[in-house]
Amino acid sequence: MNKKDVLSIVEFIASDTIFKDFAVRKSDNSIILKSGMGNKRVQFWHYNSYDLKRDGLALEITPYYKVRFDVLHKWFEKYSKRTKKDQRDDYSVCFNGSMAGSIDEFYFLESRKDYNHDLQILYNEVVKNAKYVFSKFSTLVGYYEYCIIDVLNGSKELPDEGFEWVTEYLIATKLVAPANYDKVKNLILQRAEWMMERNNPNMILYYNDLPMILQDLEQTDFASGKWGEID
Repeated sequence: MNKKDVLSIVEFIASDTIFKDFAVRKSDNSIILKSGMGNKRVQFWHYNSYDLKRDGLALEITPYYKVRFDVLHKWFEKYSKRTKKDQRDDYSVCFNGSMAGSIDEFYFLESRKDYNHDLQILYNEVVKNAKYVFSKFSTLVGYYEYCIIDVLNGSKELPDEGFEWVTEYLIATKLVAPANYDKVKNLILQRAEWMMERNNPNMILYYNDLPMILQDLEQTDFASGKWGEID
């Protein structure tokens, strides 16, 4: 099986009514809907693999369900050390099948045996999972509830890699639950020190700029919508 087969599979799934306003993006085999909020997409990773259950060479497809809130990302572009392309293709949340209570990997035999059956299974699972993820994160409130509330009540730890989650969490808190901003900020600063003690390369990259970044963030009126006016 080849790239045309993957695209054919993506296009078949995109024909479902849940994706009626989505576009198929061939460059990364995704189904994407852009809006003023950001975007929603299902991206289909694929590999040459082996189906152990059926003892045969196979195409393995792993769908990822992604939601991006532009307000959490665009403001940071002026500080980001990544390329603009990487920055603008970023997402706020990403689920695989198991995170949505479903299946991660799907196999299509090179012999094409059971192809229609396998395609229908993938189709059904993608539609089900897309409905779940896109509904759960239809607003920034869903993001805040998923990422931050459990951190505040002590049942979940902050990330221990990367840096951009720092500003994403703070912007979300500022917009959704401003009364919790100082508490979230203090927890994040403690985490930043913990990561620095462990020589985390991403935190090291931004650590000296952190006071300036936080000052700028706190002075920005994200509710005005003017945070995104970047070339």
